[in-house]
Amino acid sequence: MAKITIAGDAVVITSTLKLEGIKTIEKYRPKSLVLKGGEDGKEPVFAIGSTACAGSINNVGASFGSTTHDEEELACITMCLKGATGDVKEYVADKFGSAIMSLNKLEETLPAVLSEIQAEKATVMGNISVAQ
Repeated sequence: MAKITIAGDAVVITSTLKLEGIKTIEKYRPKSLVLKGGEDGKEPVFAIGSTACAGSINNVGASFGSTTHDEEELACITMCLKGATGDVKEYVADKFGSAIMSLNKLEETLPAVLSEIQAEKATVMGNISVAQ
């Protein structure tokens, strides 16, 4: 489950995935980064990806641009909370709650996708030889 940390005027959303994992899925299985729903279950409702900036999240998607500064190096988004009034936890829940729920649903499926990609790549690498 994605974790939300509030520090001063900053909110940090930390993924359960590493940024490199998200980039790998973007490269080999980009459709896996899209959560589908709607009446027929085929309508894109939320997507995640990587970005070169600090990242962002809203009701239709999340862009991860940096990593945590610990040994896990998980993908994270850092945003400013300027304008938050009242109970900051309530504000963050109202502003990002729906997006976090969608992010959590999508992240549940991605470790299996990443494992599949890594297994397929290992098979391909095993079949490659370099002539001298």
